[in-house]
Amino acid sequence: MTAQLVGYIQHAFGKFSLHSDKPVQINESALKRIFVLLRSQTGHDFSQYKPSTVHRRIERRMSVQQITLIDEYVRFLQQTPQEVEALFRDLLIGVTNFFRDPEAFQTLEDQVIPQLFAGKSTKNGVVRIWVAGCSTGEEAYSLAILLQERMEALQQNYTVQLFATDIDSRAIATARVGLYPLGIAADLSPLRLSRFFTPEPDGRGYRIHKSIRDMLVFSEQNLTRDPPFSRLDLISCRNLLIYLSADLQK
Repeated sequence: MTAQLVGYIQHAFGKFSLHSDKPVQINESALKRIFVLLRSQTGHDFSQYKPSTVHRRIERRMSVQQITLIDEYVRFLQQTPQEVEALFRDLLIGVTNFFRDPEAFQTLEDQVIPQLFAGKSTKNGVVRIWVAGCSTGEEAYSLAILLQERMEALQQNYTVQLFATDIDSRAIATARVGLYPLGIAADLSPLRLSRFFTPEPDGRGYRIHKSIRDMLVFSEQNLTRDPPFSRLDLISCRNLLIYLSADLQK
């Protein structure tokens, strides 16, 4: 038990394992076999993701399993479908918050959102937005809040269609529910928290108001192979392309 605990502590602070301080040697053959396993089980191809990103995630999973050799880890993946799923989840890197990078959202609020409604008719004008790589929905809901606030400032109602997509089915399921932990209070002003969220009766978190939830359509989508949305006024694609190779970015 002591050795196991020390191993996990070392992992938490970025060291590789109990057995070696050397960096993991990931050869091309092993990497190809890992990609085949991922594609076969999950249907997703990670071969055009940046090697540095893929290597870090593989090393992390090897550390968790306390496996030091890449060929041993490949064999472990072949024998353990649950580990293939765990590696897949790690590769998705779903990091997000409400109004993450406040300066960027302030720019959206001041310079971009007003233009979306300029010249739009309240009768048949539609504002269409796509959030690509929405993870658990915080960024998409943040945009919806800005849109709602702008419509209130204009004292007019428009049809807003906000499409939010991600490759991660679990993240999409969380986004659809719209239930978030109490910690989101650190990312939202007290006014926005009270106006757009309702505390759960059991005190376990906050739920987004239905009026905001109804502005969004969440769906699974793989940017590398699925068709994009069309006739859009705004596309939000943040912290996603940095994980892809140059060819895939293009």
